[in-house]
Amino acid sequence: MITTIHPDHMTAQERLSEVGSILATAIFRLREKKKTEKIPVDNSPNQCPYGRKTTKGERQ
Repeated sequence: MITTIHPDHMTAQERLSEVGSILATAIFRLREKKKTEKIPVDNSPNQCPYGRKTTKGERQ
């Protein structure tokens, strides 16, 4: 069970600890997400998901 305490009722150390915990959880989730993402085999710089630019700067 998670209990919440209003920040006005917490010490500076408790608030800092809370922020650190939230950041650590976010970093952990990002790392786990990166592990499960599929990386394309052809990762050439010429590929653009928005189309190729023509010589006039227009997109095809």
